[in-house]
Amino acid sequence: MAGGPAGSDILRLQNSFADLMLVVGLDENTGLIPEKSGMEPSGVMDQLFLLKFEPQVLSAVSSNTMMHFFPHPRQDFEYPLRQLDSKQHMFLKSANAYQTLDSIPKSKFNRAMHQSRLNTRSTSVTPGSISRHMSIRRPYSSMKKSIHVPNLASSQQFPVSDEVIKSIQFFCFPDDLQIKKDNTEPSVHFLVLTDIHGNKTYATCISFYRPYVIEKEYDGSLIPHLDLSRDDSTTNACTSSDMLHCYIPVCCVLISKCPYFETMKESLSYMVHLIQTGCEDMYTYIKLFAHRLTMTPTPPPGRVAIEFCIQEMSFIINPSQEAEKQVIDIPLYLPFLIFPPEEILRIIAAILVENRIVFIASNYALLTIIMESFLNFILPFEWKYTYVPILSSKSLELLEAPGTFMMGCHSKYKQEVNQVEGLVVVDIDVGSLSINPEIGEDTRSSRSSEYDSMEDMADIPDIPEGAAKLFLNVCHKAKFQFDLVDTKRPSHFNLNAERVFRRRKIQALNDFIVSGCLELMVNLFRSVMTETRVEFKRFNKQAYLDSKSGGEKSFYEKVMKTSMFKKFLKDRINDKTDYWVKLEVKTRPQTKTSESGPCVPNRRPQLRKQPSIAIIPVTPDLSQNSPVFRVPDLGDKVIVYLKETIRLLSAAVQKSQHFQERASYIYLLGMFYLACNKLKAALENFISLASLDVQILPKKVVTEICQQIEESELQDLVSQPGNQALHDLLGVTGAETVYQSHRRFEEPIDLPDKDLYYDDFVECVSVMEMTSDTDTIGRLFRALIPSQIHQNFIDQETFAAFTHCWKENSKQCLNLGINDADLLEAECVLKVSSLCKTDFGTGRVALTDRRLCFVKDICSELKDITRLSQIAELEKKTMSMLSFFKQVKVLRIKGVDGIRFTAWLKEERDDFCLLIEEMWAGKIVSDSTKDIHAIQKAAQNVLLVDALLQSGLDEETAHHGNREEAARQLCFYRKYREEGHHNVPEETKEVLQNRIDPNYGERERKTVHALLYTPGVPEHSISPRLWVGLGDGKIKVYNASQWLLESEFVQTKQSVTCLVAVDKRHVWAGSYGIFIIDIETIRSNKTLMDHQEIVMDIVSIDDGRYAFTASINGIIMKWDVQKLTQAQPPIRLENVKDLRSIKYYQNHIWCGTWQKILKLEESGRILQELDFTVVDPKFRPVEMDCFLILKAERPDEKDEIWAGCRREGQIIVWDIDGTVPTHSIKLDCRGISDMVIQTRRIWAGSKDGRIYLINSDTKKPFRILLAHDDAVRSLCNANDRYILSGSGSSDGKIAIWTPNDMRTESGTYMGI
Repeated sequence: MAGGPAGSDILRLQNSFADLMLVVGLDENTGLIPEKSGMEPSGVMDQLFLLKFEPQVLSAVSSNTMMHFFPHPRQDFEYPLRQLDSKQHMFLKSANAYQTLDSIPKSKFNRAMHQSRLNTRSTSVTPGSISRHMSIRRPYSSMKKSIHVPNLASSQQFPVSDEVIKSIQFFCFPDDLQIKKDNTEPSVHFLVLTDIHGNKTYATCISFYRPYVIEKEYDGSLIPHLDLSRDDSTTNACTSSDMLHCYIPVCCVLISKCPYFETMKESLSYMVHLIQTGCEDMYTYIKLFAHRLTMTPTPPPGRVAIEFCIQEMSFIINPSQEAEKQVIDIPLYLPFLIFPPEEILRIIAAILVENRIVFIASNYALLTIIMESFLNFILPFEWKYTYVPILSSKSLELLEAPGTFMMGCHSKYKQEVNQVEGLVVVDIDVGSLSINPEIGEDTRSSRSSEYDSMEDMADIPDIPEGAAKLFLNVCHKAKFQFDLVDTKRPSHFNLNAERVFRRRKIQALNDFIVSGCLELMVNLFRSVMTETRVEFKRFNKQAYLDSKSGGEKSFYEKVMKTSMFKKFLKDRINDKTDYWVKLEVKTRPQTKTSESGPCVPNRRPQLRKQPSIAIIPVTPDLSQNSPVFRVPDLGDKVIVYLKETIRLLSAAVQKSQHFQERASYIYLLGMFYLACNKLKAALENFISLASLDVQILPKKVVTEICQQIEESELQDLVSQPGNQALHDLLGVTGAETVYQSHRRFEEPIDLPDKDLYYDDFVECVSVMEMTSDTDTIGRLFRALIPSQIHQNFIDQETFAAFTHCWKENSKQCLNLGINDADLLEAECVLKVSSLCKTDFGTGRVALTDRRLCFVKDICSELKDITRLSQIAELEKKTMSMLSFFKQVKVLRIKGVDGIRFTAWLKEERDDFCLLIEEMWAGKIVSDSTKDIHAIQKAAQNVLLVDALLQSGLDEETAHHGNREEAARQLCFYRKYREEGHHNVPEETKEVLQNRIDPNYGERERKTVHALLYTPGVPEHSISPRLWVGLGDGKIKVYNASQWLLESEFVQTKQSVTCLVAVDKRHVWAGSYGIFIIDIETIRSNKTLMDHQEIVMDIVSIDDGRYAFTASINGIIMKWDVQKLTQAQPPIRLENVKDLRSIKYYQNHIWCGTWQKILKLEESGRILQELDFTVVDPKFRPVEMDCFLILKAERPDEKDEIWAGCRREGQIIVWDIDGTVPTHSIKLDCRGISDMVIQTRRIWAGSKDGRIYLINSDTKKPFRILLAHDDAVRSLCNANDRYILSGSGSSDGKIAIWTPNDMRTESGTYMGI
């Protein structure tokens, strides 16, 4: 790839701290032309200090170009500051190609030259002319012999858009430019500039004054000259009426893509300090600072800060804390000093409901700081409307613009602001919020159509009480005064030490406030997750509102109309993992944890009140200190600076002890290689970065590199080990691409207007939340198709009738009128009979998922009939009504206590009896098999069976002729019980505690390949967890206290083969690559792709400092867990293609293959081999599927190796230092698939679905557990508290066993 010349200074950084510096004001080249035209020159002289002048863009400086625009546009070829060779210098001088401002003669009497400049003076500079001149290649480049090829590193494209710098000169002087009689202190204010696409650019403006002498010529024109000999003591001296001493303002504007307001302020302040020591050197310092700031990188989100020096003064650029958040470089505590806590909450509410808001202050700098602070307070909500923190005097008419906006203006315009009706006015000087009253009805029609009236726009709802109370604690702690802290601190005379202290203190306060505000946003909107169905891109808007009570509902109704909420909801529906999700998961209440089983859609609408939780520290933490990378001095040549920085970054990568630091260094290394136009090296670093932290990967830059790099080089990179993920990097899309814009995710679900084939039927049934179980959906699909007609679809009329009946039953159950206090916790009503005669009187029989109840007519009083577990018999009878001599169908329910209950159900008896039988059978199966989901699934079956029966009464439905048969086909648990599948041996039932189904809701059942138990961390609010690795690459995580699903899944590649907690914070998942999952957030942002084949096993050693990983092709790698780098060269086992597992024991690595077990040193040297052919030299070789190492209990015993045979019911035992087996344990099964140790007992899972418990001393099995309907594929010891087993895809369930509740064959309990 061709690039710029070796010594070229045109190269620039993609992540530079500053993109552009502008110099705005007036000088000797612009002349003095007042805004008010037509004035006589003499009048201008007389009213000089009262007139307003139009500011001009004097100069613009980027990383590689400097342009002066007056008296005519020209490039300054002495920028960047460097040594020109003699040939270039002579050419430029002889051609008179340039003339900088500092080279202009300074004599105040050089009238002729000044007059000629004014005659050729440029008109006002437009944004287009600035960007055009800054992007044009300049004359001296034609002297270069090499041809320049455009590329990413040397792009001459103007760094900011024309829209950004449009009218920027007026925002530099929001109160207009005026000449002062006396010198004035420099002032600073901040700008946020937004282009037409909504992209923000941030600017810091510093205004200072330079001394001038203004002379009046014979023709009356005014000539300003820089007063180099000016002394402030002679301020009012004036020797002639034709000469006047004054001060003309200049504003230096530093523009950046990142909001580093305070750091830009520091650097500009230091620059102005140097300039004021010698005004004639202004442009020398501007060149020095502009080049330094535009060639200094910004750090990526993470831990590493950047330090740079100018004139021995150091500056720190801190990183953002989160990849999705902009850096915060303002003091966030200022709003808490200005506003009472209640007003802060009102302002936040006004922003959340997208009111028209205007901030006013007498300090322009405060406007931007306060407004930016509030936008940080509401994150992850993002303001998407007009945003102008500072309105100049010429743009006040924007306040009357229709639509939503947030603006700021000086308090001198408060009277004008108060005249605009409906505005929410935030007065920073007073610390209050007010709403402008209505003046008339004329302007209502021009307001936003989203609101019905001005009252809707101006009304500010209250923040919900629970979240607000917790946030008030944050408000009180955030009131910080440096003066109060300084009372106990000794005076400091070291400026740098004082700057460091203030920076650290403000950073700690910012972190505290950000945590408190994020906690507020999580507490306000955590229940959004409850009503979100990620798999179907759906949000149940009505259920979400129904869950809110009282005054809260008004707040949420208004917020849900806003664009900010819709964007937030869109991210949640697309399962975006951001800082909000991480905190929501971390603080998720146990009662809120989503259920792994099915939800019953017609559960009574009890308010799902989400508790507000506080986790922020009571006081800010000052101990945290980020590592700092100091960039070298810039020097004369940029290329030398870039190479030196690359050398320092490469050394930092090698020395870094933490993977997050290493990720930051690699990011910077890639950017500097890119600046050097070394695209291949840059891409290699970005590929390495993706394995450490994909969230900070600059995907757009990577895509652009791949588009410019040679195809052969790109293919070479892809073919290298560990780089196969390059295509995945380029294929990563944002959440927006997943979301289909034409389909609103909160819109009501309409019935399909066509016949439904199976895939369409699955989606409809799942989206309507009838059921998500694949097996149940399949049975329902078959039940709705007539058996005598061979068709593979359900006609539209049949599905419409079925759906109608399902919804009508839900409404009837919800409108039954039962008091919430009469229902059990989480109990739901499934079916209600018609009004009928019963033994309890006239009323209705209600079936719930727990019991049968009698609901008395009119008063809806509830009375127990019997619990499901207490039903002994259901008897269908026909009885005569004595008064009417009529035969009536009745249902008699007999309890285990002998008590009978009779209900005269008439024609609905058979249907109602079938529903009770299904629910009863579900309860029996749940109790027998310990399947905690069986009751929930049975409840869903009842709802579906009822809808099937009721819709079958319609002659137009396809199943009308065989509705009873179709209903019985759908009653899964009734049939399951009749066939006796629920019967479990007593010895199995004693040990079995629970069963969970990780495959529920999946289209296809998958094998449970890996299980991992991690203990809870109470101080971090982390509960004990069960991690489940499935055959389709999903990792599901369960709360191990309640066995409820915490996180839906983490997606890896293909099958998950192993799960290991390498330390207290991370779980490593083996697949095609190693996926590193954060235990706290249950998210994976890091992937190690060094293995070329599937990773079969992982072991952690040295208390989590190192980890060994093994792939099936015999490659073993040792990793530094903190650095995420290989700690030594890989071990390669020759001729091994079936490495199954590894163990680390007594400083040696033990490797299991199908044919042998190998003992290795850490270096890879083979010390011992245990060959299976010694055991059985028959025709079919014995192959091993698993092995473990059993530590000896007594000193006179030896450690043992136990190996399970792959295709035979045999376990072979060796002494650890022997080569000949000492024992062979025969078992009646087809093979041993996994083994685990529990104290001195061995649990061996077989391919027949049974688990054998073997005494390690006697080498004999003493108990057999009937665990699964498929092979036992994984076993896990949960700290001897539980033993967990996972099965093959035919069963696909997990069994939870309690080892401390086991009896021996003699009947006595086994102690632990």
